[in-house]
Amino acid sequence: MIKLVAFDWNGTLLADTAAVVEADNVVFEAFGAKPITIQQFRNTFDVPFLDYYVANGLDRNYFLKRQDKVSALFHEAYEERAAKARTRSGVRQALAWLKKHEVNQVVFSNHTTHGIAFQLGRLGIQKYFEKVLARSDLVGAMEKRNKGAKLESFIEEHKYHKSEVLIVGDTIEEIDIARTLDIKSVAITGGYNSAIRLKAARPDFLIHNMVGLENIIKKLNA
Repeated sequence: MIKLVAFDWNGTLLADTAAVVEADNVVFEAFGAKPITIQQFRNTFDVPFLDYYVANGLDRNYFLKRQDKVSALFHEAYEERAAKARTRSGVRQALAWLKKHEVNQVVFSNHTTHGIAFQLGRLGIQKYFEKVLARSDLVGAMEKRNKGAKLESFIEEHKYHKSEVLIVGDTIEEIDIARTLDIKSVAITGGYNSAIRLKAARPDFLIHNMVGLENIIKKLNA
């Protein structure tokens, strides 16, 4: 019985892929790298973010010495663009269905807690979420992952059995976290990673619209 759904935020619930690519291109231009397309982004995006930036032309050591500047530059460009982003298709329907059926929901993310809280309020969907598990700042995500650890702590603290939890995300990172924690995963296309990469990572389920989540949970709870 699924009692908790843990949603990634960026690219999964928030339709901000274009905003991220535009903000990253501001960074690439500032550091002398070539701009990328959305398809290139989906083919190379990874966490830690350092690996992604290096894959697209930035020198690793040069980057590490300037990551605070990179983070600030990205954040300023991103927030301006993300302020106009909407939820992805089917998200509101899915969130309402989960709440109606008393399935708890959390956000777990590499983005900042205050950034997500602002967006949840702006979009009017904060009522659906029990907790936001995110970062106090953006710099840490440049070199390491930790959102899986935050989710694991939340699961243990609230005494969920791992068979009662479902992870939903748009990147390989969420699939990896689910596998590490022995939790089932749902990958959604159209976000930060290409469909080919998601399929190759072998999630338990693959959907193209968030409305597909309802049938998955019905199947798991049957």
